[in-house]
Amino acid sequence: MNITEQEIWDRFNYIKPKLIEAEWYEEVYSLKLSIQLRFTIGERLGLLADKGWEVIKSLIKKYGYQPELIHATGLCHQKEAYEFLLKLLRKEPTLKFDTVKALSCWGALIPISDLKNILKEKSINIRLAGLNLLRFKSHLLNATEILELVDDLLFDFREDVVIEAIKILQRRDEEKIIKCISKVAKNGTDKTVENALIALGTIGTNESVTELSSLSRLLTKESHRQMAHKQLSHQYQNLSN
Repeated sequence: MNITEQEIWDRFNYIKPKLIEAEWYEEVYSLKLSIQLRFTIGERLGLLADKGWEVIKSLIKKYGYQPELIHATGLCHQKEAYEFLLKLLRKEPTLKFDTVKALSCWGALIPISDLKNILKEKSINIRLAGLNLLRFKSHLLNATEILELVDDLLFDFREDVVIEAIKILQRRDEEKIIKCISKVAKNGTDKTVENALIALGTIGTNESVTELSSLSRLLTKESHRQMAHKQLSHQYQNLSN
């Protein structure tokens, strides 16, 4: 279709998305369009569910694994789209962030073996995307399985990775998970220690109280001991109510 980029934007501005047929997006899509417009087309196709998925498949076949088309695949919420992304994930010689991120709405379905491979990647973006997947799957796993997935991440040199891992663990109250968070509080940076102590305070069990009590005495930095004591005080108040 012979149409300018401005004309496409004008159509988006004046016509409701649900009134635009999926086939029209296929006709106007081109690698010559700006990346912003290509992503907008992809998002709109993703929101068209099964009809959008048929067009997305056609565009991938014609143009390859473009980031906006992989993103659109993740938005359409079709079982076949999930299977396509999982297959793509497994065949890529190196994991790509676009593919992992596109799988986010299927976090609970991701097989543990695939999740392990994602979380082993050194890329911070892929690790964070993998932790987002784990967030949706963690309730289906036991404490041992979760710790096997995040053990290395808890001592990643990048604080954002450690903090996201802690946030997943703090939803649980098993003793071995509490011990693991306590270990981070003893060996982490100021920021990760703070998050670990808050996590222990959030868990609010007798085991977490025991760990906080120990940390309030043993941590080397005064500010860390004070934070542990503060979290411990909150715990005593909660347990007495």
